Amino acid sequence: MKSFLLLILSLMITGWEASSEVKGCTDGWVEFICQHNPTHQYQSVDVVKNSQTIIRSTRKNEWQTEGRFSVYYDAANRKLRVVIKPHQHGDSGKYKCTFKFEGKSESDKVDLRVDNGCQTPFNQTAYRTAKTTISCNKRNSTVMFFCKENGSICEDILSTKSSLKSNGSFTLTETSSSFNMSISNVSSQHAGVYWCGVETDKGSNRAALRKIQLEVNDTITSFTRSPTVGQNLTYWCGYPKGTPIKKFICKGEDPSICKQIVSTQQSNTGKYFMMEDKERINSTITVRNVTTEDSGTYWCGAERNDPKQSNLFFHKLVMTVVTRTTSSPGASSLPGTISGVVCVAVLLVLLILVLVWKRFQRSKDTKNGEQNNEDGVYEEIQERPQKPDSGTALSTIYVTANAPTNPSASQHYSTVNFPNSYGEASGDTYSTVWDSGHSPTHSAVNHPSRLPEDPFYSTVNNPQQH
Repeated sequence: MKSFLLLILSLMITGWEASSEVKGCTDGWVEFICQHNPTHQYQSVDVVKNSQTIIRSTRKNEWQTEGRFSVYYDAANRKLRVVIKPHQHGDSGKYKCTFKFEGKSESDKVDLRVDNGCQTPFNQTAYRTAKTTISCNKRNSTVMFFCKENGSICEDILSTKSSLKSNGSFTLTETSSSFNMSISNVSSQHAGVYWCGVETDKGSNRAALRKIQLEVNDTITSFTRSPTVGQNLTYWCGYPKGTPIKKFICKGEDPSICKQIVSTQQSNTGKYFMMEDKERINSTITVRNVTTEDSGTYWCGAERNDPKQSNLFFHKLVMTVVTRTTSSPGASSLPGTISGVVCVAVLLVLLILVLVWKRFQRSKDTKNGEQNNEDGVYEEIQERPQKPDSGTALSTIYVTANAPTNPSASQHYSTVNFPNSYGEASGDTYSTVWDSGHSPTHSAVNHPSRLPEDPFYSTVNNPQQH
């Protein structure tokens, strides 16, 4: 009982202590978490190694940096994030985070170990609108993560502990020996520094294992070809001077992991043929007897021997192989089709000429008709009504005498129909019109019901000839 009371008293004076282990590697970085009792109010915290304070945190929710050390106090979760970057062999040892509360203190301990387990840093070139993949070696029984560097921190992108395997343009995949993060539709915003690493102690500690510097190339040359099944496709790629000796062609959407299918150091037999000129700046590529399976994206690249850098790529070809079209029986060949088009065009021209000629004739006939109408001679005859109760009002009867087209004709004839009392034509009376010098001429009109000595008179005006 006495021993138990002494233990409680000791904890009240010196504070609560805990410890964890973190493993890192040189050229990487580590992040570990220190926590304190949530019932205490934070004032400050010292990160101490071998009795020497390395960095002190006095502000909440704000990064503070001194040399290779950065700290961030998360007030909501009562924990301190400590980052050491870059990691060195001399960083191995025991660390203690000492939290201070109104004259009292509380400590959390971390045992940090550094080894040579980091992968070689890598400089990778991606190509705009294409796809690229970042790869890291896999460690058994650990959680792997990818993050992108942003100032003092590395912002999480994807982790194997999460069921989410895709985040925007990022996708996480795993194999038995590696885990990979692919970036689709690459843009300039994807350029930057990426890290892959492992998590321990349920994510409270992290160690970065590899640094990937990603650059984005915006000047890749792209072109397309659409050969027909059975044809041979030939194209060429240009390489800058000083390009590594081994040039190759690979197929796949992602040039960082695409499979080589032919190179300048291989024999020119088989389906693919590649040959460069004497200056080694141009290469000719031939794909023999293409099939629909040959459709896809091809890259002209050059192989580097530096394990810290990705291969170079200069041209992108998108090939779409189309199937051969067969003509149906009786179908016209291309020359026949052209001849048919020419014949149709000639017929259209002739049809237009006929329509224009007909319209011209119609216009001419209309004009002649108007002139003939002017030769009409109009005659007005006034007839007194036969009924006594009709008064003395006159009824007007119109007659048209058409002058003959022969100018030598001396007589013009007209027929006048007189209506009877019932409004019906009762008979014909003929009048003779004598044309004499185009002056007004009188004609006698005999009504069938009247005596010859009681004629009607009419005035006939013959218009002047033009």
